[in-house]
Amino acid sequence: MSSVRHVREVRTLYRQILRLHRRLPTDIRAIGDQYVKDEFHRHKNAGTAEVQTFMTEWKNYAQMIQTQLAHEDSSVGQSLPPDKIENFSEEQLGQLFELQQEATKPISEELQDLIEDDKNR
Repeated sequence: MSSVRHVREVRTLYRQILRLHRRLPTDIRAIGDQYVKDEFHRHKNAGTAEVQTFMTEWKNYAQMIQTQLAHEDSSVGQSLPPDKIENFSEEQLGQLFELQQEATKPISEELQDLIEDDKNR
């Protein structure tokens, strides 16, 4: 794949995910947006094989979120199957732990206000 085409594909996917996140609850969106930005930045200079896996996984994520958001009554997200976790590198396990820590932190008063404002719209 040409470099220009690849960059365009990555940017399109990145924007698509952030647009999908706009429809998430504010607290989940804040964590998700930051995670997406960090991950795309981290993989900016990754090798070809890693980039292929990265793009496939993020495309799957975008499709899953899009499908879940289309059904108003369904929850968003899914559990990671054990076989995927077993294939994670030490770095990925560390990132997953950090994400879990961030997601389970008490919500700040400022973020709580944003959530309430979002609900009242």
